[in-house]
Amino acid sequence: MKKDIHPKYGECKVTCACGNSFVTGSTVEEIKVAVCSACHPVFTGKRGTRVSEAGRVEKFQKKYAGTRFGKAPEAEEEEKKD
Repeated sequence: MKKDIHPKYGECKVTCACGNSFVTGSTVEEIKVAVCSACHPVFTGKRGTRVSEAGRVEKFQKKYAGTRFGKAPEAEEEEKKD
């Protein structure tokens, strides 16, 4: 390995937007992140405001209840008669 070409590796303070902070190793002195293991839903088991994935089908069914994908119920009855 060549000497004096590698960056200095040392302690680094990582600060999250949720307020959590911890020390790790890096070539920079400070890192600011938006999500960490203390606030991410995968690690905490809670559903946060950042992740909203559930209920898409239920939302669709509620929005189009009583219709057939946007068709009025009267038009649906006429199709059945024909």
